[in-house]
Amino acid sequence: MRAFKHPNIFVRIVVLFLVLILPLYLLVFVINHTSGSILRKEIAGSMASRIGSYSALIDSEINHIERLKTDFLSDEDLQKLSTVSVTLSDYERLTAINRLKKKLLTFKESARLIEDIQVYIPNVEKTIRVSSYSEPMSESEMKMIRDSNTLRSPRIIPWGGQLILALFDPPFSGARSNFYMKIVLSRDAMLQTLQQVTAKEDGKFYMTDLDRTWMLSNSEFAADDVQASLENLLKETAGISDSGFGSWKLEGQPFFGAYQSSKYLNTMLLVAVPENRIFGMLDRYNALLWLLSAATVVIVIVFSYRMYKIIHRPLQVMVRALRKVEDGDLNIALSHGKHDEFQYLFGQFNVMVSRLRALIREAYEERIHSQQAQLKQLQSQINPHFLYNTIFVLHRMASSYGLPDVTRFTDFLGKYFLFLTRTGADAVTLAEELNHAVIYTEIQKIRFADRIEVEWPEFPVRHKELRVPRMIIQPILENAYKYGLERKTRGGSLRISWEEDEDSVRIVIEDNGDHLDDETLSRLNRSLLNSEMGQEITGLLNVHRRLQLYFGDEAGLKFARSRLGGLKVVIGISDRGGIKHASLVDRR
Repeated sequence: MRAFKHPNIFVRIVVLFLVLILPLYLLVFVINHTSGSILRKEIAGSMASRIGSYSALIDSEINHIERLKTDFLSDEDLQKLSTVSVTLSDYERLTAINRLKKKLLTFKESARLIEDIQVYIPNVEKTIRVSSYSEPMSESEMKMIRDSNTLRSPRIIPWGGQLILALFDPPFSGARSNFYMKIVLSRDAMLQTLQQVTAKEDGKFYMTDLDRTWMLSNSEFAADDVQASLENLLKETAGISDSGFGSWKLEGQPFFGAYQSSKYLNTMLLVAVPENRIFGMLDRYNALLWLLSAATVVIVIVFSYRMYKIIHRPLQVMVRALRKVEDGDLNIALSHGKHDEFQYLFGQFNVMVSRLRALIREAYEERIHSQQAQLKQLQSQINPHFLYNTIFVLHRMASSYGLPDVTRFTDFLGKYFLFLTRTGADAVTLAEELNHAVIYTEIQKIRFADRIEVEWPEFPVRHKELRVPRMIIQPILENAYKYGLERKTRGGSLRISWEEDEDSVRIVIEDNGDHLDDETLSRLNRSLLNSEMGQEITGLLNVHRRLQLYFGDEAGLKFARSRLGGLKVVIGISDRGGIKHASLVDRR
């Protein structure tokens, strides 16, 4: 392609696009990206820091309660009342209960998140509380307490609208439990603690366990959409991160917030602030963004018009010309007044149309010549049935005139052509193929008289019905006569033998030709792997490939030097690939 002296269309389009569009969008990108990134990072960092602190505060308070609960297990009065209550006098029992109530009060006042503590002692048949007694716990409450103590870490459990921590003794035992302890957490105290997280932004907080059985929130609408958002967040962050930030849609409006998971309590704390309160400073950029968008529309219109003049119109001319060529009009020619790629393209189009006209004319003439040659070939062909019928007429005439040699020769020749023309099948039985090969050697015996001796053993009995490709033995015999034995004036020897086992047959053809050297033998073996050899091996290579296509890669020809001095060809046939024929054709 020749070089263009004028700026090409692609460069002009790119320059126009960059000059008109790029500065505006760079400005929008810098403003929005910088402002949004700074705000999000600062707010997310602040939220993450605060939410981590308050989540740790809740964990610390619950851990403090757990330590008090563990210490309470070894209380002397609790142990007496739960184990040897029946041995105590009424006074001793009452005194122990009162002391236990005071200890429960001390326990409650030691942790600000505790609202109430209840201890049910089956031996006493009463539930002891901080300020009173009550009836025994229900069976469902006791089951809930037992089930909660199968967890490895402390777990806040919702029960009857309350959040509780539970304990019973002895844990993990089939024996009767000595006591059941239920610590009721103060929702108000927990809400007051968590409210401080969002005091500045007037945002929302949601604290829930990871099993989504309870929730604490300062929102009046912590309903289905909040629960669904939390469930999605739990699924997305499961096993990936204990904390993070992002945007969510809560209570019908977009929120930006952060979350912190607690492995200790199996809970998640989510703090969310309406995005309009966080990113309000970006509102003043919206007017500029709309202005830039309007300017972009105008620029696109101008740019499209320029593209139409530079590109679309010439393309439309080219499309119309191509449609005319498609309809068969090859006399069309295009012209373009500007010095650009379209001038070159139109010129090449004209060259292409001119070459198409020439190629169509050449193809038409070649087709006529081909049809004429085919007609001559058909006219010169002899009907094969007429051929071997004529040979059999000659056979009968020779027999009637007492010409035994001619009779024998025409008999073999008729059977030879009958095998070639009587069927269009690609495969025959091994017996039929061997019969044809024997007939071929009989014809050659008449030709060469006593110059060549042929040895045929008995046919292989086991595989006579094996289906093989047609004409796989005769080309090997023909090669032996042509290149090994034809120039022998006497003493020629052609030996055919075979080896057979359960699933294969190997037909061995050997001659005592004098003209086989090592280079020729090597070239024959290479021909089995390389098709680019001389014409003298084309027939052998054809047999080799047909055997492999029919029986697989294990079949085919092998070349070696015969013990007779000439060429040894081994035809390998596998009984696993052929199809057996229904009838047998015995050797004649």
